[in-house]
Amino acid sequence: MKSGTENLPCAKVEKRKGEEIRSALKERNLLRTDVRITSDDKFVYLPLIRALTDNELREIGAEKLLTRDFAILEERKSIDDIVGFKPSYEVIGDIAVLTEVVNDTKELLVAQALIELHKNIKVVAKRISPVEGVFRTRKLELITGESRTDTIHKEHGCKYKLDLEKVYFNPRLAEERNRVASQLDRTNEEEIIDMFAGVGSFSIQVAKRAPQSHVTAIDINPDAIQYLRENIRLNGVRNIEAIEGDIKEIYTQFINTADRIIMNLPKSAYVFLREALSMLKPRGGIIHFYDLESSYSDERAKRSKSVERAITQAKEKFMAHVQELSGEFHFSSIEIQEARKVKAYAPYAYIIGIDAKIEK
Repeated sequence: MKSGTENLPCAKVEKRKGEEIRSALKERNLLRTDVRITSDDKFVYLPLIRALTDNELREIGAEKLLTRDFAILEERKSIDDIVGFKPSYEVIGDIAVLTEVVNDTKELLVAQALIELHKNIKVVAKRISPVEGVFRTRKLELITGESRTDTIHKEHGCKYKLDLEKVYFNPRLAEERNRVASQLDRTNEEEIIDMFAGVGSFSIQVAKRAPQSHVTAIDINPDAIQYLRENIRLNGVRNIEAIEGDIKEIYTQFINTADRIIMNLPKSAYVFLREALSMLKPRGGIIHFYDLESSYSDERAKRSKSVERAITQAKEKFMAHVQELSGEFHFSSIEIQEARKVKAYAPYAYIIGIDAKIEK
């Protein structure tokens, strides 16, 4: 290693795809952020924490894997160093939202530190209500920065315009959205229904990944549908149909039409299983189902055991609800292909994702 440099594996990427792939690597925790990214006339060289496999290179769209010397950056102060504790927040576009209650003095200190450390953050706000109502919205209070709650969030090469007080959006589901989209084959034609589409966070990634397929994106919130239509144009996708409506009332328009259904409504997706099963094609299809499960434990139990119990509970609950409807739909088989923790929701409570293959 030369003084002030380190020889590292790196992804060679065309400049036009540099930002998209840099973001994808960062979201996967594969990007070295303590060294300076280099480039030449045609390519950007993105430093990696480790060498990527051939499959990983293909998935992110990199040209090839190389090794190069990268200049080591001076160590930056973290927000923990500045404010003296680890604040809880999430970043959506250029808005940072504090997700835990602290006193007013600390809130302002955290807000000012976030804007000082991250030049891309223009607004800092805090949650002042839970997600409420059928439109799944919450109230925010601005702390510092520009006076707005609308932004454009970028994720896996997609852009989502949204207003955080008018629509539901969870940036912590980025990897899950990418995981579902990655299951689709670009050359296959599928009919996909996103039952609770919001601003299109699943639908747009799926539509971009599978341009031969058609996505029906449904939401009851008129603001979400308005932003979804803007996001369809913003991302240049043409294989999405955005529909405003209550799925309980309009599902009959889509009976026996879907190869794949996305049910991202963890607190109450079970209420809509009959509609989802009705919309699968006569031969059946795939359901991506999300459930909120609690698995309380005493202090001696390991958190991993709590997660395992939550996954088991979600699988058993899903199978029980589907089997209750078996007399109506006459399934020939129900297979849970995968069940996993998507994210923590609260202490010993988790959003669990289930991929189920159902044959009628």
